Amino acid sequence: MKPTVVENDKIELRKLGEGCSCKIIFDSLNGANNFSIGTVIIEPNQKTGEHTRDVEELIFALKGQTYVITENEEYKLEQGDSILIPAGVKHYHANKSNETIEQIYLFAPQGPEKSLRDLEIIK
Repeated sequence: MKPTVVENDKIELRKLGEGCSCKIIFDSLNGANNFSIGTVIIEPNQKTGEHTRDVEELIFALKGQTYVITENEEYKLEQGDSILIPAGVKHYHANKSNETIEQIYLFAPQGPEKSLRDLEIIK
């Protein structure tokens, strides 16, 4: 086996919701067997829909300041910060700033990215 390279400009951008989009970088369709990873882009003053995952979700704040909001708490992540969201925790991601933010997500084990594949491709 040899390493797999994915070029950013070849990754499909998918509509996650109003003012939110995502890219699936690696999953079972291109060589990852134990995890999936991608990015989420949230436009100014927008948020994702509330959701719960059956697997662990790691979020890394790649660009800007992001919020992860659960039923009981709000977590503010500065650029470079990470949060591990346990399976079963209802939450959403929010951008409270006037600049576009970008996050990296990692699901382990794989699973939630399958529903992301059904989203409308916008680029």
